[in-house]
Amino acid sequence: MRINNNNFQKNANTSLVSQLIWKSPGISRVDIARELNLYRSTVTNIISALIDDEVVYEGEEGSGMSRGGRKPIILRLNEKFGCVVGFDIQPSHYRAVILDITGSLLWQQKGALPKVDFDGILLFLMDLVLSEVKKINIPLLAVCAGIPGIVNSDNGIIVYAEPFKLKNYDFHSFFAKRYDVPVFVENDANCTAWLEMTINRNIHLGDFVCLIADYHEGSYQFGDRSGIGVGIALSIGGKVYHGSHHSAGEFCSLSWREESIGQTGLQEDVLIRSVSDPQALAVWMNDLFSSLVPVLSVIDPRFLFIHGKPFDDEDKIQGMLSKDCPQFLALLEKIGCKMVFNAHDESVVAKGAATMYLQKLFAVPELSETESRTHFDWDDVINQAYPMKKSYILQSGSDDNE
Repeated sequence: MRINNNNFQKNANTSLVSQLIWKSPGISRVDIARELNLYRSTVTNIISALIDDEVVYEGEEGSGMSRGGRKPIILRLNEKFGCVVGFDIQPSHYRAVILDITGSLLWQQKGALPKVDFDGILLFLMDLVLSEVKKINIPLLAVCAGIPGIVNSDNGIIVYAEPFKLKNYDFHSFFAKRYDVPVFVENDANCTAWLEMTINRNIHLGDFVCLIADYHEGSYQFGDRSGIGVGIALSIGGKVYHGSHHSAGEFCSLSWREESIGQTGLQEDVLIRSVSDPQALAVWMNDLFSSLVPVLSVIDPRFLFIHGKPFDDEDKIQGMLSKDCPQFLALLEKIGCKMVFNAHDESVVAKGAATMYLQKLFAVPELSETESRTHFDWDDVINQAYPMKKSYILQSGSDDNE
């Protein structure tokens, strides 16, 4: 899709206004105009269009001025406007969620994958969630998936996913040929960064790193290795960093060598036993966190978010680090990086995939992003929610502030 500069600016203003309502439910038009430094007439026109298209609704009156006067009408996103599906697709299992437009969880499920090829897995998952979306009876805005591997998220291409034996798999085209819904795919670790940006949307996080690990049970179908798989996501300058070849965050430890299979140079039996043997787990943890010392020292993040079941006992992990890898804790203190554990939610990747769409929806796009296959604007969103409803978002509004 190509858009002119005028439409781009109107979309940008619409995203700014809706983002502020997303971050501050109950905000008024006056506060929006003041916060964004927009003319009140511009804000009024944008809000009127969002209300007409059922994206936003007017809520109860807020508190009046201390000296009396009219109470402001507050604004909220309409939870019934649309929903987003998020998938976490691993070799031996899946996790799926449905979120509404505010990011609230409507449904989630975990299960085993059928023993079919990757196309068949996607068809299976879509059959599953489409039946749930029908029960929820809210328009489906998008489907988003997180997958272990190298992903070109701008164009919907899985460049390489070793666990599934995929290379240059056109995820976008697969869905475009079969379903009338926008689709997005992202590296599974990067999905956790999108989730943290959403959870902490009212906090200035600065640069941060997400670490996620998951137990691999081994898969006869795909030949996946047993043990623990780990991924890293980087958020730099308020954006998820994908790297020059879309492979930022693909982790190899200091023990890795050219002949190594997988992410480390540890022996196979250590990796297998790391799932249940505390001593093997300690060896794996030391290999992991000692490898992160030079990474974090160079990036200098404000936060390190820890996700995944292998890290669900924070006290145990902290004790293990103090004993076996004290240099890691010393580095965190030296650079002022706070380690935050969020390891009990098994659906972080699926939720992160879905919130990737919300982050894109409420963010002001750069002009360069309009060239990607996965770009969308507010006209697209309204038409996806209400195909037969005319959208007024880009047609209405005053030009007095553009």
